[in-house]
Amino acid sequence: MAGVTPACVQAAGGAVDDVEMQGGCVVGELEQLGATRVRRAGVEQIRQGDDRDDPAPAVRTRGRGRGLEGVGQREQCGGVPGVEVDAAALVVDDAQVRHAGQATASRIDGYRPPMRCVIAPGDGTLHVADRPAPEPGPGEVRVRIHGAGINRADLLQRAGFYPAPPGSPADIPGLEFAGEIDAVGPDVPESRIGTRVFGVTGGGTQSESVVVPAPQCAPVPEGLDLVTAGGLPEVFITAHDAMRTRARLQPGEHVLVHAVGSGVGTAVVQLAKAFGCTVTGTARTESKLADARALGLDHGILAPRDLEPLAFSQTILDHGGAPDVVIDLVGGPYVTAEIGAIAPGGRIVIVGTLAGGTPAVPLLGLMQKRAEMHGTVLRPRSIADKAAATDAFVREVVPMFAAGRVRPIVDRVFPLAEVEDAYALVASDTTFGKVILDCR
Repeated sequence: MAGVTPACVQAAGGAVDDVEMQGGCVVGELEQLGATRVRRAGVEQIRQGDDRDDPAPAVRTRGRGRGLEGVGQREQCGGVPGVEVDAAALVVDDAQVRHAGQATASRIDGYRPPMRCVIAPGDGTLHVADRPAPEPGPGEVRVRIHGAGINRADLLQRAGFYPAPPGSPADIPGLEFAGEIDAVGPDVPESRIGTRVFGVTGGGTQSESVVVPAPQCAPVPEGLDLVTAGGLPEVFITAHDAMRTRARLQPGEHVLVHAVGSGVGTAVVQLAKAFGCTVTGTARTESKLADARALGLDHGILAPRDLEPLAFSQTILDHGGAPDVVIDLVGGPYVTAEIGAIAPGGRIVIVGTLAGGTPAVPLLGLMQKRAEMHGTVLRPRSIADKAAATDAFVREVVPMFAAGRVRPIVDRVFPLAEVEDAYALVASDTTFGKVILDCR
């Protein structure tokens, strides 16, 4: 709290010099007020942004970026804007705090409380630190994040191979979010404050707050948990954009997806089945294929470690026939195999390159089948392109969540403080579905 120190705290005319501020947090419990010195009874640190514990009469907070709010009876203090008290006067400025009664919360205009966030400097390390909460500019909103998914792009950014695009935080990873809008910039209606939203952005979501363009926010259906929802936008927008926008998927077609147990893979299976399609999926383990069958997978293929493209093409044909659409999250020799198996007029969309980015491409086979090959990625797209992908997601996919036709597939949720363990789990390639950070 800028400008507030033990020396500038007074209570009912007496000095209150036992109050400590550590990193923007109130430490200690105000036990006595009056002319006598205020004592601390026990020491408890109450972190901003955590309203799950309410240890009265200790001072507490209710959300970073929203300041402090009074609970119970609230009154404005002496004409000082933005300050709320509980049936007592509390004045907060750069020089002093006067307290007569129990102060449970306050809001200080112009004060930017710190937020907890993941820092990835690009040298392979991660740590959690405090940063000032961002402020929204024209056309932007600030979202108090509840959940943020971890994607393989974040692993690359941690290693220094996938820098954030211009305009995104350079060292705070995270491409997707879910939470509540708690501030708006110019040209955005204040009525949007409090709205439950999720969406994608160029970076900065593995934190307590993020600022994003308003068009990149989609409404979260009622009944969908906001932490869980933090692992949905990147995978479902990617899957929907690849299948419907790039590949023009039609009901009744046959879809092949590699890495079916990944976040995007599980989204592809669910969306393809919702569109009335047959789905074949590949994975490295039988357990992932079994889990995918529970989502509606029609044909499962165990992918060999040393994949021989021609033999794998035949294996694909033996499981459901030639696919009309391929969503390739792996690349490498899988590309060669799927060109051999694709149906005439088929469409291949390359989304990932885990097995390599320079495959052998049999152009004659591509030509003879009049097949198409597309590449796609969300992160570096323009705001307009991301808004268009989000709009299509809102029209076709969000109602499916509301109706229960598709659902989140979550492997595990970690608290923000355990981000290193969360990244290690994603890197292990043993997960089915998403790994999510609880950023509350």
